[in-house]
Amino acid sequence: MERWTEAPVRTPRGGGAGRASVSRRRVLAATAASAVLAGCGGRHARKAASHPADAPVSGVPVADNTTIMIIRHGEKPGRHESGIDENGRPDAKSLTQRGWDRARALTVLFDPPQGQARKPGIARPRTIYAAADRGPLAGAHRMRETVTPLAQHMGITPDMTYAETQEAALAEAALSAFQPVLICWEHSRIPAIVNALGASRSGAPAAWPNRFDLVWVFTHSHGSWAFRQIGQHLLPGDA
Repeated sequence: MERWTEAPVRTPRGGGAGRASVSRRRVLAATAASAVLAGCGGRHARKAASHPADAPVSGVPVADNTTIMIIRHGEKPGRHESGIDENGRPDAKSLTQRGWDRARALTVLFDPPQGQARKPGIARPRTIYAAADRGPLAGAHRMRETVTPLAQHMGITPDMTYAETQEAALAEAALSAFQPVLICWEHSRIPAIVNALGASRSGAPAAWPNRFDLVWVFTHSHGSWAFRQIGQHLLPGDA
C-alpha cells in the first residue's frame, strides 16, 4: 500500500477554507485506503471460499465413489509378547504372533471365500499402501507385515513409497490410485492422513482408539466425505 503524506498547507487568516481543504484531502485519503483494504480482504475471502476446509490439502479433485480404507498394523511387542519376523526370529520392529494371526485373517475380511459376503462398508481393495520400512525415514516392519498375506493372496504389490511423516503425499497418491484403496499405517499418524484427505469433518475421531481390530472407511460422494468405523471381528477377544 502506498504511504500518503499530507503536504503542508498554508492556512489563510480565518482558516476556514484551508481547514476545509485539508479535511477533504484526509477524507479522500481515508476512503482510498479503505478501498484498498476492502479489495485485499475480498481477494482473501474469495481465496478462502475456493479452498473449503473439507478439500484435500493437495487440491486434487476427489471423484465420487472414492473409497479409502485405513487400518492400524497388527499387534506389536509388549510386556507379555515379543515380536517375531517372517522367519520366526525375534524382532522388536515386527508383529507378535497375534499380530501375524490378524494379518493372515485380513484375507477373510477383505476378500472372503466364495459364497461368504463381506462386511457392510468393507470393499475389496485394488491398491494397498503400507509405510516404508527401508530408507532414511523408515519405520517399523509391522505395516508391511500386516498387509503382506492379503497382498499376496490378491496378487497386489503393496506400495511402500511413502514413510511416516509423508502423509500429505500419501493422501494425494491414494486419491489418484485405483479404487478402493487400503492403507496400513502407524496409529498415531493416521489422523494426519485423514486431515490430508480433507476428511477431518467426516465424523472420524480425532485420534485412533487403543485398538488393533478396526477399519476406518471414508467414502466420498456429492462433494463430501462420509465415515464409518467397522470392527474386524477376526480373532478371539476382538471387540
